[in-house]
Amino acid sequence: MIPKLKLFLSVYAVFIFQSVLHSEEIAAETLRFKTLNAVRTETAPLIDGNIDDEVWTKAKPVDDFLQFEPYNLVPASVRTEVRVMYDDDNLYIAFKNFDPDPSSVMKRMSRRDDYEVIGEQTDWVGFGLDSNNDDLTGYWFMLSAAEVQLDVSINETGGWRNMYDPSWDAVWDGKTSTHSEGWSAEIRIPFNVFQFTKDSEQVWGGTFQRGYYANQEQIQWPGRTKGSRGMIPHYGVISGIKDIPQPNSLELVPYVLAGQTQSDEINQETNLGLDLRYNINSSTTLNMTFNPDFGQVEADPSVLNLSAFETRLDEKRPFFVQGANFFNSWLNIFNSRRIGRRPSFIEPSTGDIIDRPNETTILSAAKILGQTSSGVKYGVINALTNEEFGTREYDIDGETKREKFLVEPFANYFVGRATKPIINELSAIGFMTTDLKRNGFKDIARSFKGDWLINLLDNKLVFTGEVGTTINDAETGFGGRYRVSYRNPVLWEFVTWGGFLDDKWNVSAMGFQQKNNNWYSGARLSLRRDQPKGVFINQNLNFRLWISGLHNGLLTRNNFEIESENRFTNYWRFGFQVELNPQTYVDDDIYRDSRAVIIKDEAWQEYNIWFSTDTRKNFVIRPWYKVNKGDGISNTFRDDQIEYGVELNLKPTNYINFSINSSIENRAGFMQWVDIVENSNGKFEDSDGRYDIIYAKTKREQINTRLRMNIAFNPKMTFEAFYQPFNVDMDYKDYYRLNEERTFKTSSFNYSGNENFKIDNQRGTFVYRWEFRPGSLLYLVYNLNDNNYFSDQDNEWSQSKSNSLFVKFDYFFQP
Repeated sequence: MIPKLKLFLSVYAVFIFQSVLHSEEIAAETLRFKTLNAVRTETAPLIDGNIDDEVWTKAKPVDDFLQFEPYNLVPASVRTEVRVMYDDDNLYIAFKNFDPDPSSVMKRMSRRDDYEVIGEQTDWVGFGLDSNNDDLTGYWFMLSAAEVQLDVSINETGGWRNMYDPSWDAVWDGKTSTHSEGWSAEIRIPFNVFQFTKDSEQVWGGTFQRGYYANQEQIQWPGRTKGSRGMIPHYGVISGIKDIPQPNSLELVPYVLAGQTQSDEINQETNLGLDLRYNINSSTTLNMTFNPDFGQVEADPSVLNLSAFETRLDEKRPFFVQGANFFNSWLNIFNSRRIGRRPSFIEPSTGDIIDRPNETTILSAAKILGQTSSGVKYGVINALTNEEFGTREYDIDGETKREKFLVEPFANYFVGRATKPIINELSAIGFMTTDLKRNGFKDIARSFKGDWLINLLDNKLVFTGEVGTTINDAETGFGGRYRVSYRNPVLWEFVTWGGFLDDKWNVSAMGFQQKNNNWYSGARLSLRRDQPKGVFINQNLNFRLWISGLHNGLLTRNNFEIESENRFTNYWRFGFQVELNPQTYVDDDIYRDSRAVIIKDEAWQEYNIWFSTDTRKNFVIRPWYKVNKGDGISNTFRDDQIEYGVELNLKPTNYINFSINSSIENRAGFMQWVDIVENSNGKFEDSDGRYDIIYAKTKREQINTRLRMNIAFNPKMTFEAFYQPFNVDMDYKDYYRLNEERTFKTSSFNYSGNENFKIDNQRGTFVYRWEFRPGSLLYLVYNLNDNNYFSDQDNEWSQSKSNSLFVKFDYFFQP
């Protein structure tokens, strides 16, 4: 099989290479010097989507748009005109979008910030602004023909994975209208949305774009090559903005909440809170939240985690997501999910915890983001959490008692970061620190790191890195990483990276960490073809090598991966992934129990294949199939593992979107950790005596389904539903004890326990959302959290649930 795979991949790579070898690299460096002149107006235009107001004739339009998709830097097939005006308080933007068939303008409705719909399945206009004119930070806005809004903040220093922050929501207005020549859009954005310098004459970066659904064109001004890195460095110039007064400095959003939560008993809840945004000056913003509530945020999905490590969950709470890109770290020294997590710091000396809150109450939090006139960017987050109590159950003198105990003390979380430009406007050095203090405890949990971002050769060569230290009581740890990449604008990109953590590295108090005491390195070569040719619109082929190990010389990963994605002219997609893993060592179990040892894994391969039908259509299907195969020779760690699933997306009308993502996982024969058993004839020994390390051949059947439904009654009123039934049947078939460390030589063991279990969970979030005035929202929310666990050992089901229904009212105003 492997020789045939090598032949196929060689032919495929040559095909991509030859397809682009003779492509001309268009010199697009001059595009970013295109200039649009904004005009001051004394009379504000009426924002109704019709740009026939006489006031718009004062602004000279730009119309020299170029295609980005599908034919890069080719003149657009339709004409687009953009005009920009301003007054003391607002920026005004008008798009006139010519269309030979105005009846074909697609107006698919969706919730706000749904890029999958707004960006691919409707006609839209968009624009990006670099108000600091620093080529690193900016904003992106979109308005669909159905008047659905999308806005994100952009930070180029976060890398492409963290460049966009879709949780950033500004209060702005946009209207559209359809006419005999096509359709138009009018937009008003207050200046207090932006950060900018105090200069009397402003020079901003800017780009204007349009999505032309009928031809699936994305057209841009000033235009940029597909192979170029980043977004903001390719913006054009917006001039003419002069003498802007200090924007309105204070925004307040108080909220009131009422509802009930049902667990073992029904609890009535009422709550009050406040969000505050204050512009300290035109380039520095303070955000504060008092007694925040995030009940409208989608529930975390159910997962089965049998590993030695915690599951990393996405941050979805708006206060912590907004601006989070500035605090991102490859060393993971800050994970905002630590703030408000389920209380667990204190364990009772005797007895068992039978009840504790699901989360720690956040009393208040503050965030400052700003920039000095010299280009230094800075940010601070500080959060105060309340003390929390749990219930413990214990026996004394033959009597069972219950009592409250402190499970989490008052705590203060702090993170600060600053960056300073060096060499050029796209390069910077930075510093970041975190600190956690708990009331009544003298433990120390701090971290520090320095980082750098060096962009050279017109942003083609990028060198980034971090070095850091952690301090936890008397232990000090060290870590570091680097990444070097070169991106050829036409054909290829090469990336190499590496890093290490010593055995004292520990960021678990405020960051995220699974392992320490390791090193890693890797490289990736990407081939791509961006211009349509033959049956393909574009193609990508990646080769990736990843090696990691322990500081004692043992390899824990030796992975080679090949990945490809292809988009056809009928807008179907097809992809595959091949992963080859020679035999290495596994140190996971030593993080479960200090008595565990390093073992040797089996050599294995994984194959994944998928395709997707045309995402423009009302019915889209994306099936996939994955198989994980052990070699069956070097070890007996795993048998074949099979996982398959399908994602369906149905859009019966322009107002309703329904999706199902269901997967089935069958794992038979996987060797799973069980326990350590004291045994006088055990294979291992410590100061307490001899013991055995027990594993078991397991059979897992897992069904994971995620259903989503979005109904958009209009751009300001939506209903969103997320529902996840999650079922697992886990059987432990045969038990073994490990005979020797750094191997996986085992022998049968008569284990007395019964580890078999079943899981039947239901999670869901159902949200009715109405923006009844700009920035002011009414939520009606039902949260479903029903968890059921069956233990063969106890032969009974145990249930825990926390279902809530509430109404939340947010009111935005500027005093």
